[in-house]
Amino acid sequence: MSELQQLQEFEIPTGREALRGNHSSLLRVADYCVDNYVQATDKSKALEETMAFTTQALASVAYQVGSLAGHTLRLLDLQAASLRQVEARVNTLGQDLTTQLSRTGTLSRKSIKAPVAPASATLGRPPRIPEPVQLPVVPEGKLSAASSVSSLASAGSAEGVGGVSTTKGQAAPPPPPLPSPTAPPPPPASEVFLPPPLPEEVSLPLPAPELPPPLDLPPPPPLDLDELGLPPLPPPDFGPEEPSWVPAAYLEKVVTLYPYTRQKDNELSFSEGTIICITRRYSDGWCEGVSSEGTGFFPGNYVEPSC
Repeated sequence: MSELQQLQEFEIPTGREALRGNHSSLLRVADYCVDNYVQATDKSKALEETMAFTTQALASVAYQVGSLAGHTLRLLDLQAASLRQVEARVNTLGQDLTTQLSRTGTLSRKSIKAPVAPASATLGRPPRIPEPVQLPVVPEGKLSAASSVSSLASAGSAEGVGGVSTTKGQAAPPPPPLPSPTAPPPPPASEVFLPPPLPEEVSLPLPAPELPPPLDLPPPPPLDLDELGLPPLPPPDFGPEEPSWVPAAYLEKVVTLYPYTRQKDNELSFSEGTIICITRRYSDGWCEGVSSEGTGFFPGNYVEPSC
């Protein structure tokens, strides 16, 4: 039987039944104290007896309430650890699903071919090719030195124009990249609000009046507690009991998130939801601790603090 099942089926129901039984016992004690005080001739003695009954009854009830509260907190800690394990599994499944979806999208994008852009600089129009300039034909007899020189000059200028036109037909260079947008200025720092000043004059409560001196009364006779059915007094260690394997001094109590099987003899094996008391931490991420299975080393990233 696991610790969680033992708390749900045995420890907590037993504590609740004990509190219900103490309720009827306290009613009988109250009736007895009232009748004893009314019928007693020595009121001081009856008052001392009533105080003794009240102290014992309240101490027993307070111990049982504290024990039941400790078992309830332990139950909540175990349930919280189980919820954290389920949350970790759900996160792992979500990450696996995201990875599969990203792989599927990458394969579908690779199967689609991008359209080929036209190589021409002007869309929809063929490149312009200039026609060669036809020089006029002059008879050889009428060609003079000046005209021949001017003809050569005109031919050279024509070749220059043709070269410029040919250059215009080529593709235009791409435009320069746009400058990167400047980053927006940082927001102004948030104003720090100071708390209001305290008032100069604070009224202090008056001291309590002095108690009267105690009465010099004889000790009360021994009480017969079995007839009233009062519960026994609580043990000295008032509070929830710790398991026997918990050391007297430890750094922190943690709960395991994943199972681990030891690789060496000095390591500690555990399953999910195991409680471990850490006694020492190391810089490489390993820890040394004590569990219900024994003592040894274990990786620190397999555990988290217990609430």
